[in-house]
Amino acid sequence: MAGKNPTRQRRLGAIPALAAATAALALAWPGGAIDPAPASAQNCVQPTGLSPGGDDAERFTMLLRVNQQLNVDAYTSVDTGAGGLRPFIRKQDIFVINTRFEGSTPSEWAQMASELRAAFPCNRIAALNGMGVDPERAGYAYALIDHPAIYALLTDFEPMDWDDDPSRPPWSYNARLAMKRIKVQNTRLAATIAMSQGASKRSGLVPLDLPNWNYGEIAQDLDKKNRRLGGRKLGPLSIQTQDHCAEGGPSSFRARTKLLFDQYRFRVVLKTIKRKVKGKGKGKGKVKKRKIRIRRPIKKRSRPLLSNLSLQISFSNTPNPSAGMAITRTSAKTAAACAHAGLKRGAGAFFFFASTDSLALLFQQPQIAVLRPAKSGGGSSGGVTPP
Repeated sequence: MAGKNPTRQRRLGAIPALAAATAALALAWPGGAIDPAPASAQNCVQPTGLSPGGDDAERFTMLLRVNQQLNVDAYTSVDTGAGGLRPFIRKQDIFVINTRFEGSTPSEWAQMASELRAAFPCNRIAALNGMGVDPERAGYAYALIDHPAIYALLTDFEPMDWDDDPSRPPWSYNARLAMKRIKVQNTRLAATIAMSQGASKRSGLVPLDLPNWNYGEIAQDLDKKNRRLGGRKLGPLSIQTQDHCAEGGPSSFRARTKLLFDQYRFRVVLKTIKRKVKGKGKGKGKVKKRKIRIRRPIKKRSRPLLSNLSLQISFSNTPNPSAGMAITRTSAKTAAACAHAGLKRGAGAFFFFASTDSLALLFQQPQIAVLRPAKSGGGSSGGVTPP
């Protein structure tokens, strides 16, 4: 397919130049530049990964979807009786502005980022972008790249975003081809960030969750692309695991978490083994070779941080069990049970892809209420009672 697509050849041919630009800019920002932030944020300390260590409550980190202004209003309001969520938010939580939201505009994205930064000077803010090429349309690949409040740009890697650029070849679920394309995307995004005013931002990925894709390898590639910021393990990855929760509940979600963790810790290699043919006949005594798959631990130096992995849970406050999508058929009760199961497996960060009305219901579930009791005075970072 690549040999028959000259447009794609030109695009891939530009990748070495982008990689060179990334390397050059790594020298310009040896420790990673620091984006401007309010004075109150200068003393904020955040974990290296998405989530900190500690027990379940300390480790539990929410990535919170922000589609539109009404979500910002809910996050910044302390009135829980009217849907306010600020008392439940802790300083390690990350707001994710969904620039893919249909009909949203660049001015709206910037306004939401600025309001969130003013209300939460210690919380990180990320942009969830598509792979589009039009900076004025929802789904633009580099949306909010120069906004000083943004901590990371995350690319949503799935068919609808891939197809946003008609010059690309057809989407493929093939693991080997997908990995090649992911590495190209990671390189392009990291290089573009490095050449922007927001050069200290991290580049991350939000891919589909497929059984034959290797997410440990993807995480290692993201770490490499973020080394210009002065650390070996800075690449955020959020996997779209929501179907495991929707279809199999907490047990399925727990099992998937374990398998993903294994990909972060081990790599599968082919090993050739030999054996002699026994018995009688012409082939007796001959040595036959065959290849088997074995797991080998990834060296500690190269092993990605599990704390930089986020698992996605989508749910609704009005679930329909017969609906097709996870977000419309999963209840807050099931979402809470899945998050609890993931925590018990050692996960820390969860991307709750849900409305603020749904999140208000999530905080009422026993498994989440014990982790996130509402705090008086707002309970969030920035001039209120610290968590």
